[in-house]
Amino acid sequence: MKIERRLKIQALESCKIRGHDMGRFKQHSFFLNRHYAHGKKCDMQVEVNRQPMPNQIDIGGEAVALTCAGKK
Repeated sequence: MKIERRLKIQALESCKIRGHDMGRFKQHSFFLNRHYAHGKKCDMQVEVNRQPMPNQIDIGGEAVALTCAGKK
């Protein structure tokens, strides 16, 4: 399995645990190694970086860290 696909699956699983319903991943326009997705209800974002620098992380964003607040 490709690294990018594995990271996306892990990111979506982490978001699901937090109660998020995420949209599709899109490629970043400038950083070609990064893909991001937004939550359908809360618009929080998760980002996947398939080639992180030594001081970066491969999966990050609000959707991984915070519980879904939903639109109120």
